[in-house]
Amino acid sequence: MSCKPSLSSIIEKPPKTAEAVNPDMDTTHLNEFSIHTIGYLHSPFKDKFAVPRQPGLIEGDLGEIELLPPWNRIEALQGLDGFSHIWVMFIFHQAIKPVEQWRPTVRPPREGAKRQGVFATRSPYRPNPIGMSVMKYHGWEKRGKKLFIKVSGIDIIDQTPVIDIKPYLPYADTIEGATGGFAQSAPQSCDHIQVTISPNSQQALNKAKQQYPQFEALLRSTLTHNPRPVHFGNIEKRSHFSVQLYQYQIEWLLEDDNIQVIQIKPI
Repeated sequence: MSCKPSLSSIIEKPPKTAEAVNPDMDTTHLNEFSIHTIGYLHSPFKDKFAVPRQPGLIEGDLGEIELLPPWNRIEALQGLDGFSHIWVMFIFHQAIKPVEQWRPTVRPPREGAKRQGVFATRSPYRPNPIGMSVMKYHGWEKRGKKLFIKVSGIDIIDQTPVIDIKPYLPYADTIEGATGGFAQSAPQSCDHIQVTISPNSQQALNKAKQQYPQFEALLRSTLTHNPRPVHFGNIEKRSHFSVQLYQYQIEWLLEDDNIQVIQIKPI
């Protein structure tokens, strides 16, 4: 497994003096904690560009969590098969910034260029880069000495460090009458957009489906959910895009309400 950050690169020690963050900050509660990486997520999303903005939005996004020693014990999963979903706690390892660069507001995708308080969003740029995501549980598998938890409904980039797993409890985690602020409903897919695949791309797609039977569903669902960043410069003036799904690079053209996949090539 490559490009895995060390524990020291994930857990950032708080500054010795409050002046490094805020001269008026009370340092009484600036404590240190050790957090262990218990595993890594193998996700079809290889870069941030196409990662779904919330879990459960994309079809065909099968992945797995590889548990690391000493947490790769089958006994640790005893009783988990009775649950349909799990909470996955993880580290935003590509969004870690020095404490002095922390900002109280961010621009969530739903709001475009409008800024919101970081604690009112699920932005990866947080005081502590910890995320949580609910995923569908598809059982576990032992391969050699390695133990994997199979999941779907992923909104996390590949190789993300996982720090904890908890069962999803419907009676406690589903709150009737809850409100969602400025994100009251799920982002809608652009169903009016037609996704077409060029003949050459179709051949490559057929080969990809031999390894990943759900690949076409993943591809179409990802593109119709418009993975383009909302505030990415002159995004509306661009027509050519690319993204990596599993080990395939996808290139597509956007014109009006039509997306044409022009290339699918293995990396």
